Amino acid sequence: MNRNQLRRRPLYEQIKSLLLQRINDGEWQVDEALPSEWDLAEELSVSQGTIRRALTELVQDEVLYRQQGRGTFVAESVSDWGDALLGSPGAMGVGGAAPLVELLSCSRANASVEMAEALGLRRSEPLWRLRQLWRYQGQPIALDDAYLSCEKFEGLDARWLRQFGGGVYATLQRRYGVRVMVKSEQFRAELLPREEASLLGQVTSIEVPALSLLRLSVSMTGEPVEWRQRYCLTQQFAYVVTP
Repeated sequence: MNRNQLRRRPLYEQIKSLLLQRINDGEWQVDEALPSEWDLAEELSVSQGTIRRALTELVQDEVLYRQQGRGTFVAESVSDWGDALLGSPGAMGVGGAAPLVELLSCSRANASVEMAEALGLRRSEPLWRLRQLWRYQGQPIALDDAYLSCEKFEGLDARWLRQFGGGVYATLQRRYGVRVMVKSEQFRAELLPREEASLLGQVTSIEVPALSLLRLSVSMTGEPVEWRQRYCLTQQFAYVVTP
């Protein structure tokens, strides 16, 4: 076996990438079934075991989901909110809920040093700034600023975001064929900045503490896509992260 063969990606990974590209290209829509493992194996001239391993990894990546006896289906994109829920403080093991989102604005900004480094861009490169307000039980509870490359996502506007329900990730999937996953998140306690405090209804002379979240999201191929800052009020509700 020569050196080039040793460097070659395993066949199931090649099939996984091919299927992912076809999903991103819109060949199969959300909740639509893929062909059977045997049909895909015949079409792609590989073994059924290779197809099964590729599909299994896509299920683990939450790109697909399986239903016993029915087949393998395309999953909805991940939620902008993420996997966390909001619930009553101290109520361990009691189910919470995710808040509802409202798009406030779609504007342009310039990449800071931290954003540029995380997204693999030049400092001060133009970014889309997508501001979202989250409500829980009718109350403003969190505020997000999501930043995306203007060059990579040309033509993005509020109309597209509202058409797809205000979700950034749903818009990226359906408009640009890019599925995202959260690569990393950081949490810390901060005082709420004045502008964010006003948008969250905290009109007071007293400084308001908040949970600050920084998130880096990437494409399914590992390319940096989004840098997100969230401020979440947790005086009344707990930010519940489940395994």
